[in-house]
Amino acid sequence: MHNTTGQPTVNYQNLEDALKHTKDVEWLTLSNQDLNQFPLQILEFNNLKYLDLSQNHISQLPEEISRLEHLLYLDLTGNEIKELPQSFSNIKNLQNLHLGYNQSAKLEQELEVLSKLPRLKLLDLKGAGLTFLPPTIGKLKSLEFLELSNNRIEVLPMELSQMTNLQILYVENDAFFDFKKNISVLSKLPKLRELHLEGDRFNQIPREIEKLQSLEFLYIGNNEIRDLPKELFTLRQIKEINLTNNAMPNLLIDMYREYLPPTLKITF
Repeated sequence: MHNTTGQPTVNYQNLEDALKHTKDVEWLTLSNQDLNQFPLQILEFNNLKYLDLSQNHISQLPEEISRLEHLLYLDLTGNEIKELPQSFSNIKNLQNLHLGYNQSAKLEQELEVLSKLPRLKLLDLKGAGLTFLPPTIGKLKSLEFLELSNNRIEVLPMELSQMTNLQILYVENDAFFDFKKNISVLSKLPKLRELHLEGDRFNQIPREIEKLQSLEFLYIGNNEIRDLPKELFTLRQIKEINLTNNAMPNLLIDMYREYLPPTLKITF
């Protein structure tokens, strides 16, 4: 579970127990509890910062969710939520939002809502059944971490380049993702330092990777790569490359190990 916030010390895992301490509850975990609705009692926890409702059957959030004004972290992974209420944009302190494995029907509108959250740093859309990202993704100016793995996205929209604070991007296990076609938009992200493309089934790293000069960490394991372009080693900031479970011959691997600079950590 990705998280960019600190966690309170007491984690309540039972709604009845939590209701006995409404003023003290900062962290509430109600995952895997077969919930069909958002429990409205949660709105009584005025100091709630961390809420985990993952792996339930919740299909709708109440408009009143905006009352959780201190919420920093919300995990809704693995529910049945198709859209967010307009009032969601009033949770101004929200930093981490996990919406993976929900089948969003109105993603463009949802991103419009999320664009009004000034402190949102992490957005998880893993396994959300996406075949494209709408241009409104570019409005998430504060976002630092974007999780898009386990979808079927071939090309990222150019508007993604407007996310000038984005540092970490995951697009793993997406056989449709075209690395070469996406270099142009990725190269326009000035703070992109960590890129995860594991399990995308591509067989080569495009020479255009030399344009990703802010990159420090590249994870491209579980693909079908047989060779590395010399342009990969022109990345001035690169510190680590993970190439585990690819199709490179042992002889080539030994050669790379002999000639690579000691400052670069590379895993075959």
